[in-house]
Amino acid sequence: MAEPVVHIKALPPGFQRNMIIATTLFVALMASIDLTIVTVALPYMAGSLNATPDDITWVVTMFAVGQAIVIGITGHLSRLLGRKVLVLTAVIGFTLSSVACGLAQDLDMIVFFRFIQGLFSGPLIPLSQAMLIDAVEEDERAKVLSFWVVGVMGGPAIGPLLGGYLAQELDWRWNFWVNIPVGAVALILILAFVRRTPHLNVRTDWLGLGFLAVFLASLQIALNQGDNLDWLGSKAIVVLLLVSGICALVVLLRGLELGSRHIIDVRLFGDPHFALCCLFIGVFGSGFLSLMILAPLLFVDSFGWEVSTAGIVIGIYGVGGVTGAFVASRIQAFLSVRVVFFIGCMLYAVGWYLFSRLDGNTGLWQAVPAGVCIEFGMMLVFPLLAARAFTNLPADLRDEGAGLFNLVKTLGFSFGTTAVGTMFYQGQLANWNRYVGNISESNPVLGQYLDDLGSTETFDTKMAYIAELLQLQMQILTISQIAEKIAFAMFVLAFFAVFFGDPKPKLKPA
Repeated sequence: MAEPVVHIKALPPGFQRNMIIATTLFVALMASIDLTIVTVALPYMAGSLNATPDDITWVVTMFAVGQAIVIGITGHLSRLLGRKVLVLTAVIGFTLSSVACGLAQDLDMIVFFRFIQGLFSGPLIPLSQAMLIDAVEEDERAKVLSFWVVGVMGGPAIGPLLGGYLAQELDWRWNFWVNIPVGAVALILILAFVRRTPHLNVRTDWLGLGFLAVFLASLQIALNQGDNLDWLGSKAIVVLLLVSGICALVVLLRGLELGSRHIIDVRLFGDPHFALCCLFIGVFGSGFLSLMILAPLLFVDSFGWEVSTAGIVIGIYGVGGVTGAFVASRIQAFLSVRVVFFIGCMLYAVGWYLFSRLDGNTGLWQAVPAGVCIEFGMMLVFPLLAARAFTNLPADLRDEGAGLFNLVKTLGFSFGTTAVGTMFYQGQLANWNRYVGNISESNPVLGQYLDDLGSTETFDTKMAYIAELLQLQMQILTISQIAEKIAFAMFVLAFFAVFFGDPKPKLKPA
């Protein structure tokens, strides 16, 4: 039997520790930005590659598939290669596959290389978290993980802004080539500051890996393509969900039987702290991307704001998130984990309720409090969960734990994106049928409104204008309804704070 991984002891404050922290943050930010950097550039890519709008979404889907597969087995890869070798391999592979994506001449090539890029991206975020945890003592983890959270959660917010600028001002291929200098800096930092862990003579559970890969690939493809293929109305989606469910069950049962010999050690979920934190991080991750999807829709498409104006507001939201992350570790000196969690969830719920009240008359600064409240509440909780999950995990399972923790977070991102997209599409249809479907030319109110528009316009022109106006109103109403549902869910989640049964921490003497 292989010897357990020998993790390095925590470092005292100083240059070495600061540079390890900086390196891990840089690596995490690099990987997280690529989750969303191409989303705004997809129309440019579709035109250049002669792809349809539906086909080009595979560029996003296959990256998510590759990343999810490898995130889950990060612990095994770390034991097999050693942490430093693994993170070096991941950065090199990520950079080279980014170059290949930028050079791709057709859709098949770029989808393939995006999958490869996702594979190499997978270990970077979990390893950055594990390296931070190893670098500091337990009572400092929440503080340093606050910085990590800013990188991991800020990356998906920065991605569309950066990607849109590069695609518009240069070329969509620079969405990938920008990783060349970034990857070079990451390599220098890793070589200089990341400490080694030994590689072990471990066996790879290839059968377990196969079931895990099919489970995650089927699930991600179903989630990402469900809207395009009409969900359960599509045989392909039904088959994907069925295959995913069967493989998930096999992975779970096989993991319980084989324990640490399995490709992932699912017994880690037997630790209540770890399981609870993973569950909550998935929920909060889904809520975060919901805001990143709904805010641009509301501000740009519904309110008619300039993209730059919407970007300013969303950027201010990010400032609220950064503030929450930095405050989180400090207020834990005065409040227990359960109280911080409760406060964070309630702020999150209040923020979404305020967001649901925004309408067409909303000004720039009136839209700020809702998003700041959401981001502040979420980031208040995120570092707490990222640190709390590892309270009872032994040092040799930190890479494994970080992989599973971030796998659940990634799946939360996917579920959140899918749920919001589905609710938005179906909600618009339902609201249109409910409020607009019965309007007819014989309606006296409609006739009066048409008369008020003046006699210079034709009837068809007036009706087109009214249809567009009603479409915008249904869109605002649908977004408001989604925000209300999220607010209620977060309000209920706040009361799960009772499961964090730790006493109030004692203040250290001055």
